[in-house]
Amino acid sequence: MIKADKHSLAGIILAIFCVAVLGSTGILNPLFANALGRAPRELRLGCELGLIEENQCVNKYLNQSINKRDFSKKLATVMDLIGVQDCNVNTLIRLGIVDKTKMNSTISRKSAVEAMARAIMHISDSKKFNMPTLPAKDFKDYRIPEKYTHPIAYMQNKFVVRGLSNNLLGANRKLTQREAVYFLYRLYEAISSDMMTAIPNDGLCFIDVSLDHPIMESIKDLTAAGAFDRAILRPSFDGDSYLLQDDFTEIIGGIFDRNGKDCDILRLETIFSDGEEYTTRRQMALVLEFLLDSFAGDRVKLGQINYDDVTDKDPEYQALVKLAGNNINPGYGNNIFAANENVTWFEAIKLINQTLKSIGITSDKNQSVNMSAPADKSDFERLKNILIEKKAKIRKILSDNDDKIKVDEKEFEKLREMIKEKIKNKK
Repeated sequence: MIKADKHSLAGIILAIFCVAVLGSTGILNPLFANALGRAPRELRLGCELGLIEENQCVNKYLNQSINKRDFSKKLATVMDLIGVQDCNVNTLIRLGIVDKTKMNSTISRKSAVEAMARAIMHISDSKKFNMPTLPAKDFKDYRIPEKYTHPIAYMQNKFVVRGLSNNLLGANRKLTQREAVYFLYRLYEAISSDMMTAIPNDGLCFIDVSLDHPIMESIKDLTAAGAFDRAILRPSFDGDSYLLQDDFTEIIGGIFDRNGKDCDILRLETIFSDGEEYTTRRQMALVLEFLLDSFAGDRVKLGQINYDDVTDKDPEYQALVKLAGNNINPGYGNNIFAANENVTWFEAIKLINQTLKSIGITSDKNQSVNMSAPADKSDFERLKNILIEKKAKIRKILSDNDDKIKVDEKEFEKLREMIKEKIKNKK
């Protein structure tokens, strides 16, 4: 197992930080959950990495050919995030990954694949990740050169490049904007995932969600409850994407299997009988009610609900009453439930875990906190301990056997003094 260097980790951490921080503030939620929630993950997450703009995610643009210069810019962005410091088009030319001729001309799928192969070789030679030596499989219209055998085998094995039907690469076809984003996001995802697995992470990590992101607790709880025994998690969690009904069914089936109960498939099929692809908030409530009924039975309590858009005639009414009785509120803060909206992975995972905690399948490790109460000395002491712990983790990740990373002690000293002052004022 190799150790990722400080520059490669900086790229991954930067991408994670942007997604986690902006996502947690709600800035990205309306953008990606509403506008691109149904789009393939390569486009959604490609937007977050800067491979494409949101307003470009339309067929008219995506089906256009991409020129060599623009493809090189996107490839340089991926390599910069992975850890090739200050990477740009000139860097790629200097490294021999692309040549400087005909930069404004279109690029073929074959040329794009070979450029990515050279990029993988450079990243591997830089010891940023360990490229496996696997045999490659020729395409009908493209015989893989021997020097590219291992990097193209890596891309085949990681499904970065999947080819067309009948084992054709479409070698001489012009690469489209869509294909460029798909290829390059998958390349980023594959290499970043391999690099992240070299870092201690308790066996569960994603390239777009930091290990201390609030959703990670729910993911770990649901993993222990069997939710992902059938539904396979990708290297990218992609929490702002909409939850497929098929994935939701697999999650519920895994929970029933792990806990030794038979799942009423007919009831689930009835809930998802609308023939749509994605889960609505109404269906979410009905499935959570199904969990309550199946595991809690007579222990399920009834509560009060106050949604402006829900009446006792709506199918989800009884489910919401049961959820409220078990301290689960799947609605919005403005008394709106929005039954017909699609559910994101972030929302689904959180609500499923809350439901499982209420019926005792997963444990509630955290005591409830009154967020409106004023902070006291113990709060600041906890904050100080968290910061000290994070400082130690950062040092451990960024340190190398022969390379001692200098940490700016002044910033930590300022923060330490600020905390001391706040504690002093509270006494």
